[in-house]
Amino acid sequence: MNTLRIARLLFLVLAAPLVLSGCDAMSRIKGKTAPPCPPVYIMSDAAKITKYRSGAGRDLTDVEMEGEIVAFKGDCVYDDKGGEVSLQLAFELRRGPAAQGRTLDVTYFVAVPKFYPAAEAKGVFTFPVTFPDTADRLRATDDEVVMRLPVKTKELIDNYEIFIGFQLTPEEMEMNRRNKR
Repeated sequence: MNTLRIARLLFLVLAAPLVLSGCDAMSRIKGKTAPPCPPVYIMSDAAKITKYRSGAGRDLTDVEMEGEIVAFKGDCVYDDKGGEVSLQLAFELRRGPAAQGRTLDVTYFVAVPKFYPAAEAKGVFTFPVTFPDTADRLRATDDEVVMRLPVKTKELIDNYEIFIGFQLTPEEMEMNRRNKR
């Protein structure tokens, strides 16, 4: 993981007070069970994306890319400062007929509403995906996103829900909401 990625991924550290006393994670060291990982949700309104080329056209020939977040995997570890959560997202992507070139950018977010309205409550990540010459569909995963959360107990962890989704324009979000009906 490169330095720029690490700097971007630690966006949540600044939002959280790291002064903890009596952390349950410390009791794990003494033989007790550590708290579970915080809950992670794929936002239904932001789980899919259809990107159109610029202009007014919105038919199949205007599609640059379609995508869906199909899975994520994660892990968490605890120390005396709290929990460190790592997530890695998996995407199913389709290159559309309006795409310029074989490489497209995928942009998604990871957010912890507990930190809202601080800017650090949400991190936006973009990674390039290159489609092979022989395929216009593929599954891609990005590097891990790493967050530090000041957790003490399971009840506290449940307050640190994590939401993931595509970073959508207002038009893309509205289209997703219309298509759900």
